[in-house]
Amino acid sequence: MDFCELLQQYDQLPRPDRSNMGFVRELETFDLSTARKDLHLQIINPEVIPQTVLESLQRQFTVSSDADLTLTVIDDLSLPPEGFRVEFSGKKLTVYASGDAGIRYGVYELEEMLKNNITGTVEKTPAIKHRITRSCFSPNSRPPLRLDELSDEVDYYPEAYLDRLAHERMNGVWITIYLYEMPSSLFPARELESGRKKLAKLQKVVDKCARYGIKCYLFCTEPKGFNTGGFKTFTAEDLANHPELSGHKEGKAADFCTSSAAGQQYLTETISHIFSTVHGLGGMINIMCLEGSYPCGTRLLYPHISTCNCPVCSKKTAPEIFAGIARTMSAAMRKEQPDAEFFGWFYRSIHFHNEPENDLIREVAEAWPEDCFFMNNCETGGNVTQLGKTMTVQDYSLSWAGPSEYWKSLKAKKMAAKIQTGCSHGNASVPYMPLPGILYDRYRGLTENNCQAIMQCWYFGAYPGLMNQAAGELSFLPFPADKKEFLISLCRKMWGKNAEKAACAMMKFSEAANFFPETLSFKWYGPLHHELVFPWHLEPAALPLAPSYTLSSVVNCGDMVGECCDYDFTPAEIRTLLCNMDECWQSGLKILQETTSNEVQKKEAALAEFIGLQISGTLRWFEFYRLRDEMILTGKDNSEKITEVIREEIAATARACILCENDPRLGYHAEVENYLIYPEKLRARIKLLEKVLLDLPQWDAAAEKCRFWKEGNDKNICITGEKDALWQKLDKVDYRIFEREKRIVFQFRNISTAKLRLEYLPALSRKVLSAGLNYGRPGHWIGFPPGMEFFRDNGIAEIRIDTQFFQPFRISEDAPHFFNLTVNGQSLSPRHDFPERLWLTSANPYDLIPLIRK
Repeated sequence: MDFCELLQQYDQLPRPDRSNMGFVRELETFDLSTARKDLHLQIINPEVIPQTVLESLQRQFTVSSDADLTLTVIDDLSLPPEGFRVEFSGKKLTVYASGDAGIRYGVYELEEMLKNNITGTVEKTPAIKHRITRSCFSPNSRPPLRLDELSDEVDYYPEAYLDRLAHERMNGVWITIYLYEMPSSLFPARELESGRKKLAKLQKVVDKCARYGIKCYLFCTEPKGFNTGGFKTFTAEDLANHPELSGHKEGKAADFCTSSAAGQQYLTETISHIFSTVHGLGGMINIMCLEGSYPCGTRLLYPHISTCNCPVCSKKTAPEIFAGIARTMSAAMRKEQPDAEFFGWFYRSIHFHNEPENDLIREVAEAWPEDCFFMNNCETGGNVTQLGKTMTVQDYSLSWAGPSEYWKSLKAKKMAAKIQTGCSHGNASVPYMPLPGILYDRYRGLTENNCQAIMQCWYFGAYPGLMNQAAGELSFLPFPADKKEFLISLCRKMWGKNAEKAACAMMKFSEAANFFPETLSFKWYGPLHHELVFPWHLEPAALPLAPSYTLSSVVNCGDMVGECCDYDFTPAEIRTLLCNMDECWQSGLKILQETTSNEVQKKEAALAEFIGLQISGTLRWFEFYRLRDEMILTGKDNSEKITEVIREEIAATARACILCENDPRLGYHAEVENYLIYPEKLRARIKLLEKVLLDLPQWDAAAEKCRFWKEGNDKNICITGEKDALWQKLDKVDYRIFEREKRIVFQFRNISTAKLRLEYLPALSRKVLSAGLNYGRPGHWIGFPPGMEFFRDNGIAEIRIDTQFFQPFRISEDAPHFFNLTVNGQSLSPRHDFPERLWLTSANPYDLIPLIRK
């Protein structure tokens, strides 16, 4: 069987059954790994202790009526909600607290003191009052599966799992809901049975979580738009029946007008229905714009992209619009449940320092209602220096602590932060990255800047364990004064007398994380997530990378390794960062492995080993393609080195298979709703690697596909000087290509309102860049990536490619550059596009035209 046949089988390999995920069975089992049944405890007044807390004491210790060790709970109204004081002297244990929440956390603190023989007095009060996570295995309602945790009969909050979350001091979980499924007098004919069933299940979840002091928060992206193509959005029929709901229009799509009486009525009715039907909710978390939320106010935040044409909203400011939405939604909620909290989340995955929306969102924060939380990503927009380069943190990060200066500049009265606690877009196929040192720095910064609430995860990053424990402890005051002492205290729960060595390992892991390449595509398309199951292509397939967060696009990664680097770092710099990351991680792993004596410790060491395999495998992945491309483009014989790298990768894959078989947490990606890495796929991957090894001696690096990247083909276009460049025509646009001052220049005339797109690829295995001239503001960042410049003068437009910028990305100076040009849907070279993916072009590299010098 040849490689292509094996690869086809690999692509069709079935994923594990969601109904049989081994880690869920673990979550359904109470954690008794540190129970001390040898300790006998008499509880003097059990009637004042919440039932689930009492049950925890009974599981962890031997509770008897004649024990010498006594526990008394005393009501102390001087303490704030959730605050407590624990006194442990001799045989007498006393918990002072105000209300059930304080009793709960005081007793949990006492449990740890008893287990670790710590006496004395401990007093703590919450700094972060809302600590919101979610079920780590509940579905996300999105394509391709479109599952919904409120639509099925699965219990996503087993008692044992809730007990763990409560011990980790989590006091909230978020659950997705859609207003489209709720009744409104504007849409009397809408089918509502699914909504009724969802609210019935939601009430059961709310009641169950409440037993553990955990509130349920509704997560929404509202209001939806009309004809936007999203999930559970308004239809064309809805728009026809209620044109008064529509605001800003673009083509057939329309935004939701929140300034209209009908718009406010719709939001009020649907939200009020939820909060009048389901009792005991914590509140709402709403993404205020984009990500499926389309009020007219969105256009007021991005006027440089499109001007708001809503006759009402266009006369208002962004602060007026968004503060009004918050008031409408929160009033509807509080009418039924006065204590519920509203969180307005302005999620942006991408932040550039000079974009106009930055100042506008600051203005929104200043105008935000005082009784509502304003939430922004903690790290996004921060600056981090790597290899002498200052990089802007995009989306989430667990390698940089934050908070960003931008987050700190937001001045709402009630500030909340969105973070990733357990894992982030850098590596989400593990339950968590053991980086409590980074959380220490993050929570210190947030606490010092008056953060009062934290949404701790997206679909991933919620798994209970070390990182949740760290987040819970760091949410209380007094804040630990010394990072190392905090890490030792944290590690004592799991490593006991070896806590200091384990803390040293955690410090090394944080040091390693600092070398994670801070560029967006290394997160969304990052190899750390699933390189362990990447096919390695000896032939230049020029196939795209698969996104890490969904199965609705490309399934298995191809060989366009540059797609995950964004041209922010050269290939050599990526290797340097990964080498440093690998070295630090392996150093920490060695320390941690020396501390293991029981099964819990071995499991944590195995997790760290698995992450180490992901890091070293990513390094080998880049090295394999560097060696392969060098053979293709220069003729250098790298076969011995390639053989060595493949053999190392086979051994690492086999080891990863053993680790996954022993720990079902490994390889699962919560946003994907399934495993990216699992034993069957790892074993099949070994066969693919062995086939590459077998094919290597016969491989012809001068075959036709290889020659395309080295020499081009019969479509080659010669780059001339400017005076010799002839004008050509594509659709109604004239263009010509020439070289000027070490720049390849694409020059255009008669472009007027034409939609023009240039795609450019500097070399084999790199990322195809795409630049468009159909933007309202020429030169806007999203149109012109690094290394590409735009100029317009007297009816002539130019896109200039800086060949010196791209030189470090090219192995051979003599190899072609590659491009394609599309005008109003007509392309110079016929297109056979790949599936669409966020951030990356869908262009097929083999459709591109080679550009060669004479």
